[in-house]
Amino acid sequence: MENIIDLSKIKKLLDSDISAYAISEETGLTRAMINRYRKNESKLENMTIKVALKLQKCYEEKFNMGLIGDSGQNISYDSEELIAELKEDIADFGDFECWAWIKKIDGVKIYTNYDFKDGATQLTKDEVKTAHENGEQFEILKAKHLLELLEKQNEIL
Repeated sequence: MENIIDLSKIKKLLDSDISAYAISEETGLTRAMINRYRKNESKLENMTIKVALKLQKCYEEKFNMGLIGDSGQNISYDSEELIAELKEDIADFGDFECWAWIKKIDGVKIYTNYDFKDGATQLTKDEVKTAHENGEQFEILKAKHLLELLEKQNEIL
């Protein structure tokens, strides 16, 4: 597998408001090292490939999962009630297909609601209209996958 290092991703991670502690916990790098790169005391282009790959992986996990907005700010979303409801439905009905409501906040995809997707349950025109008026879209997901996404977006960084 070929690894390509993208310094712009690493720079975006270091310029974000994610604490050096959180990056350290994720990567195993010391906070002092992370802060040296943040203060430009050490140059990004001189870091080892091993360090660069750890920081890039951290960036990809945080940014690609949607935890960092376009502005570089952390995004978290209180999904506790939705998670509890979905866990109950999974316990009762298994890993069913569902409609997931999605809203973009600062460029981040946030899951805000769900409904069963089966032959008997269809989204009504009013639901679709209201969702679009609120800037929401829909995606079809398996319930257990949606649960993983909700738990991830519910994390407080």
